[in-house]
Amino acid sequence: AGPIVKQTITPVDENAQATEVLPYLFDIGTESLLESLPDVVSGKMTMDTAEKQDEENVVAAAMIDKSEGVLRVWDESATTCHNKVRGFSMWPGTTISFKIEDAEEIATVKVITTRVPKLDDFSEKSNVVEIGKKKGDGLMVICGDGSVLELLEVQPPMKKRMDGKSYWNGLRGKKLEWVTLPEAEE
Repeated sequence: AGPIVKQTITPVDENAQATEVLPYLFDIGTESLLESLPDVVSGKMTMDTAEKQDEENVVAAAMIDKSEGVLRVWDESATTCHNKVRGFSMWPGTTISFKIEDAEEIATVKVITTRVPKLDDFSEKSNVVEIGKKKGDGLMVICGDGSVLELLEVQPPMKKRMDGKSYWNGLRGKKLEWVTLPEAEE
């Protein structure tokens, strides 16, 4: 880890996705670079005068694998799943697998937008997915720890993205359940 010439702390909205945050951070980085460049060129800022990083706090990040985009709602909290959707919005994206009543195959759906609602009426753990009770609500997924992840926007295979309510309406009353993937059952 090299020395720090300039550091900026900025708030990020809890629902902002990587596709929104990255350009914002590029703007901040560009501005910081342009502000610091004169000091570097003049010699006022050098490797010796820049702030040293604490090597104890350096964390190596492994390459992201596509499998990390699978929402493992059976063993991850709603907040963890929500943050995966936000963080992987550029690549690899996120998916969840559903069992639709009377369907033989498992449907793997891309998850585009989520939120973690503050709810008290989803206390019973279940893999049954339901639509929220209020207008504008999405699909309510109860995670293994009992927390609720709301799927606001999804994209079924070979279809355009749609809001959770539209996906629900397309089921025409059929029961929808999230499923544990085979590799997770080992």
